[in-house]
Amino acid sequence: MFFKSSKNPDKNSVNIAFYCTFIYWSVSLLINSFLQILHKDIPINSLFFLLTGLVVFFVSEAVAKYIKKKNH
Repeated sequence: MFFKSSKNPDKNSVNIAFYCTFIYWSVSLLINSFLQILHKDIPINSLFFLLTGLVVFFVSEAVAKYIKKKNH
């Protein structure tokens, strides 16, 4: 494989980041669908949704790791 697996994966922080990203994508697509129903279509590129989802994932993972490290 191209990527090495991490020796100490923080699965809890990654799961929190997955949930945050899922919620972000769900809410943004729901709002987009409501706007399309109301004929107030806002032209948003799909690449924008993907890249902002990645940003949400990495930021929420970093915040979860920081909070976990701060509590210990």
